[in-house]
Amino acid sequence: MAEHRLEAREALALPVQLGDGTAAVTRNISASGMYLEIPGLHQLGGAVVFEMKIGQAQVKFIAEGTIVRVEHHQGSTGVALKLHTQRLEPLG
Repeated sequence: MAEHRLEAREALALPVQLGDGTAAVTRNISASGMYLEIPGLHQLGGAVVFEMKIGQAQVKFIAEGTIVRVEHHQGSTGVALKLHTQRLEPLG
């Protein structure tokens, strides 16, 4: 099956926190999107805001994306996001 993404995705498992406080883990990331896995089964729609702390750089990455796909797995929910806004802020 041919890959149709514009940018290559990097397989990375990084912890993120959704805007409602729910913990999630990235599975892959590109400049324009990412795939998150959330423990438990969730019904999600619309936009998602999340942040990822990068302790070594003392910054947090805050972004908002639109859900383009939801996959329910055994005990978890996978969410593909198309990113719209992104910014870095100092930790503190």
